[in-house]
Amino acid sequence: MRLTTVAALTALSMTLTSAAVWLASSPAEAARDPAPLFASGPPALGAALDFSDVQAATPVVDRSTFVSGDRLMLEGRLGHARMLADRSGETLLFVDVRSEPESLPGELGTAGEPRTTAEPLNLAIVIDGSGSMAGKRERNATAAAIGMVSRLRVGDSVSVVRYASRAQVLLPAMTIDERTRERAIAVLQHSVNAPPKGNTCISCGIEIGIDTLLGRRPGIERLLLLSDGEANRGVTTPAGMRELARQARARGATISTVGVDVDYNQQLMSALAREGNGHHHFAATAAQLGPIFTREFDSLAQTVATDGMVTVELAPGVRVLEVFDRSFEQVGRQLRVPMGEFSVGQSKTLLVRLELPPSPVGERPVASVSLDYRGAAQGFGRGEPRSCFGELATRMTTQPARVSPLDVIVLNRLTRSETSRALEQANELFAQGRIDEARGTIARHRGALAGRRKKAKKRAGAGIVDPFGRNLDEDFDNQAQAVEAAAEGFEQAAGDPAPTSSRPAKAQVRRNAESADALAL
Repeated sequence: MRLTTVAALTALSMTLTSAAVWLASSPAEAARDPAPLFASGPPALGAALDFSDVQAATPVVDRSTFVSGDRLMLEGRLGHARMLADRSGETLLFVDVRSEPESLPGELGTAGEPRTTAEPLNLAIVIDGSGSMAGKRERNATAAAIGMVSRLRVGDSVSVVRYASRAQVLLPAMTIDERTRERAIAVLQHSVNAPPKGNTCISCGIEIGIDTLLGRRPGIERLLLLSDGEANRGVTTPAGMRELARQARARGATISTVGVDVDYNQQLMSALAREGNGHHHFAATAAQLGPIFTREFDSLAQTVATDGMVTVELAPGVRVLEVFDRSFEQVGRQLRVPMGEFSVGQSKTLLVRLELPPSPVGERPVASVSLDYRGAAQGFGRGEPRSCFGELATRMTTQPARVSPLDVIVLNRLTRSETSRALEQANELFAQGRIDEARGTIARHRGALAGRRKKAKKRAGAGIVDPFGRNLDEDFDNQAQAVEAAAEGFEQAAGDPAPTSSRPAKAQVRRNAESADALAL
């Protein structure tokens, strides 16, 4: 289904939903509700009657969800369409931003293939040149970089940085034409002959890589970082790496990371990618670098929007308890969450836990949600600032039986976040040598995941309004596969003489980290 038709279909579905809510709220239905109209029994003779919680025979609009937009689509959804009045309560706010999954009109591309962005691509490739990269790893990394340079279009730009104890620019930023492309490839081929040496200063490579992006013509900016070892010079903590990624993001650049083999620090590489709105990849062998670089290039070349920013304006009295997985800034009642770039068919989500103060019966505004971005492709408002907007509200009731269960789509997203956290927690325990605790964490979450799946299937069977036609069953399958893989990997490691340092165990930890990143965002 084209997302350009989603808004019209959603409007129709919301009309039908409103009718259903009217039926559910009508006096006849209220009479059949197992919850009594008067929770404390019938009033005394002559007492004043309070009909504030009796629904009038007029349609009630469900404002617990909305969809808006035309290029990027913005969906907002509350965890609970109905909550209990006159007492504080918690709910979840879910946001899904996605681009159209079909080919877009553009300047390039052939029939049957996704069109590429019309914006120039500004790529900085930052390669580990420390001693551990010697041999096949460096040759494969260089070959993958040459493959990316070969696919760049005339007008795109590229730079290459090599780092060890310090960083050096192998290839200064250059705009691609046929002459400069040959020169860039020659420089990369020649670099293989330079002997790898020194320690690993990842932050040195990032800082120089970001500098090479400065001063280029406006376009889609991506820094692709490759490492096979532990950062032992410069910035060496996840917090420090996140700060570097924030600096890159402030300059309009996205950071993606590639960890090679099993001895790199997955916490640092994951922190960089998450904070930098990029991807984290694990290459178990150097031979896997080519396909990973290809995926990164395709993502870059199919970018349709940049500078995505979701702003959540909380209603008075509503308080943020937790923002799951994503970086954010909060000033007063305004929550700002950077979303970065969007490629064809990409979806990015946000989940926030909120506390509502005691509120009277009736509609209770919760938040307004807006999305701002710039188009980056022909037919997608190239270069133009664009925005869309929606408002969310719940309805307060005094009847506990009329409080809604957690929305099934929100339940699924919450479960994904919990699966991601379980994988991360198990990895931390495993790294500390607490193998039985790591296995226990995975086993407990496996049981919880099965229960959540059963609950979601039951609620989905009652019918849900889903403008994007999500396959929740497939999503639960993906989570289950990640958890099962972790369980099997830790089980095998438990029987190893050196369980935390064996190659299979390290590889499993890094696959867990890669899965955790994919599930969280």
